[in-house]
Amino acid sequence: MQINLCRKRLHDIHEAFLSFIIGLMKLQAAFDGDLHQCLSLLQKIHPYLDIAEIGTPLIYREGMSAVRQVRNQYPDLLILADLKIMDAGEEEAAIAFEAGSDIVTVLGLTQMTTLEGALNAARRFGKQIMVDMMQVNDLLPRTKMLLDLGCHYLCVHTAYDVHSTTHTSPVGDLELLRRTFPNAPFAVAGGIGLNQLDDLTALKPEIIIIGGAITNAPDPVRVAQTIRERMNT
Repeated sequence: MQINLCRKRLHDIHEAFLSFIIGLMKLQAAFDGDLHQCLSLLQKIHPYLDIAEIGTPLIYREGMSAVRQVRNQYPDLLILADLKIMDAGEEEAAIAFEAGSDIVTVLGLTQMTTLEGALNAARRFGKQIMVDMMQVNDLLPRTKMLLDLGCHYLCVHTAYDVHSTTHTSPVGDLELLRRTFPNAPFAVAGGIGLNQLDDLTALKPEIIIIGGAITNAPDPVRVAQTIRERMNT
């Protein structure tokens, strides 16, 4: 009886530990500069990251070689390729997965066949897609459709050209979506810094995506460490 009781307690502890790990928010840093800057920064801040984003400008500069180099140097780090796929979903997602990406972005505005194609590629490679909800106006019905489709993450994203000029935050949209879909796997991005962090962590997104607040900081290591500590409290 004592052995069975010990086994049950170990099982309960294991389940609680898994729930804790799964429930932890992930920190994703977006690298939009050149490849040298990306690799140099990663060397300093990768211990604080869960996901390294190869940003769209970096992909335009370097192509999939940026993904390959990060994968070669950091085999255990999750990599997201921010392709913002709008067409040819299966073919384009497969290119990024073959290069070493774990997650690929698809625009939420695109047609169903493109989303289904990207999901097909993700299933073939055992990877994931993140749907970027930037500029999606029918937010609630579109979110339901994407969740029903089986998309792995939905990213509530304030566009760069919007937040850089109006200082708009994604907090409001994330609040609405979290109330409506309490268990949905949301990521959040768009001009996020230390000032918005507490409001966002209260809404428990699966992934918080931060770019310039880390990569352009005078001391990116200190900022990344501070963000990680505040996310884990």
